[in-house]
Amino acid sequence: MKAIRTLDEMPMRHQLCTDEPWISQGVRYVPVDNYLVFYLPDESKNTVNVVRIMYGGRDVREQLSETNI
Repeated sequence: MKAIRTLDEMPMRHQLCTDEPWISQGVRYVPVDNYLVFYLPDESKNTVNVVRIMYGGRDVREQLSETNI
């Protein structure tokens, strides 16, 4: 995905997740078409770890509750 590759430049520019435990862990997301890409930037290693990609029409809170980081 082209949008995921753009995360290597300024990954902190996208919005933080607003629910716990995701906000305290620094999980961010970027909308891409009908999907949401959830990722965890690691500035010390200069990397971005994609946590999950999901359809934006789903219950995001429920789906994230089933996701382990």
